[in-house]
Amino acid sequence: MTPSHAQSAHRLSLSNELVSSDFMALASHMTDCQRSRGRFFTLRTRLESLHAVTASRLVTTGAALVVCSLGLIGLGLLTMA
Repeated sequence: MTPSHAQSAHRLSLSNELVSSDFMALASHMTDCQRSRGRFFTLRTRLESLHAVTASRLVTTGAALVVCSLGLIGLGLLTMA
């Protein structure tokens, strides 16, 4: 039993539709990738790295900033006196 010409054409049509939809998905993905590497790509990656470092040490980083700020204020008050 060999498939009829109509069945073969239908299978070929389905195959072409799948390839076409895969191609469109790939094209969409490539466009998204290209768009994500825009003007601020370097800035965004550096900010993400900074966030990864400081997020886990949020309390320690905040305490260090407070201590440094108080030190600078104290130093400023000593120079004014």
